[in-house]
Amino acid sequence: MNLPSDYALRKAQLVAQCDLERLRLRFALGQIRDTLTAPVATPQPTVWAVPVAATLLSLALPSLGMRRVKGVVQMLSLALNSYRVLIRLRVLSAGAAPASQVSPASKTY
Repeated sequence: MNLPSDYALRKAQLVAQCDLERLRLRFALGQIRDTLTAPVATPQPTVWAVPVAATLLSLALPSLGMRRVKGVVQMLSLALNSYRVLIRLRVLSAGAAPASQVSPASKTY
């Protein structure tokens, strides 16, 4: 038979677990925000990059048209930014503690 004190103890445990999960979520969201808003160190373009890009655009514009080239450039930009975010998330996850080192207090029963 469950006593009222057992219910109170279980309720206190559930409240503590909810608070812990809320703190973990806030911490994870903070890390994601910091990752996405951190300034990106843009490397200096190489000497040959600008002439090559200008040549490619001068060849692509007449054959494909402005709309298609603009769409391709936007897709490449999105792909490059997605790649940068993935690399940053991998770096952050490499610094995180492995699952085997999680404290027993954080386990749900």
